[in-house]
Amino acid sequence: MSFFKKVFNKIVNFIFPAQCIICKTFIENNDGICFECLNEIEFISDPKCAYCGYPFEIKFPESGKNKLYVCPRCLKSKPKFDKCVSVVHYNDASKKIILPFKHADKTNYAKIMGRMMASTVSPFIEKVDFIVPVPIHLKRMLKRKYNQSALLVSVISSITGKPALFNTLIRTSFKESQGHLSVQDRKLNVSGAFAVKNPFKIKGKNILIIDDVFTTGATINECAKVLKSAGARRIFVATFARVVK
Repeated sequence: MSFFKKVFNKIVNFIFPAQCIICKTFIENNDGICFECLNEIEFISDPKCAYCGYPFEIKFPESGKNKLYVCPRCLKSKPKFDKCVSVVHYNDASKKIILPFKHADKTNYAKIMGRMMASTVSPFIEKVDFIVPVPIHLKRMLKRKYNQSALLVSVISSITGKPALFNTLIRTSFKESQGHLSVQDRKLNVSGAFAVKNPFKIKGKNILIIDDVFTTGATINECAKVLKSAGARRIFVATFARVVK
């Protein structure tokens, strides 16, 4: 950053001091979240499932640090994606970021969330060829005005340098909201809802799928299934939050 840009930023921050996006208190830095609110957010750490990233409540012995642990759901049915990571638990604290971002036009939150996600995917980002968002149907796009997953992709792509594909994975059918559906009903609801345009672009490539929240994994799994059927080699997944039940 040039000297003049640094001076300009200091002047702007003095006149318009940054605020925490959660509690709205003024903060000295421009990270977006104050220390107190950051402490309330529960970040996901090891140990977690090697496939879906489900965090285990128990701590395993140090001798098993490099072992691969798999959750009961993935043991029963291995997901179509190869690896998923999430930044935080979906709880009362993280909802204060996610819900305004998703439903109240707080699109500026994407920068903060995307930075956290970019850090989380750093262990495997070099293996990724393209980043794609979970798409939404045109009807929902017209109502919401934006795709929150696509906004996150833009930030992560900018930070990591990995190219984004916004119109390759598409949503072909409009389905009801999944918020109130059971695990099985979610699977049925998204079955056949996605397709791949120009599959030659992803043939033999490793893809990173981005979404805001991992609830049951039904949507992500269907996206991974379609991408692999179209010729993608490996599928990585990253979400900002993870529902843990």
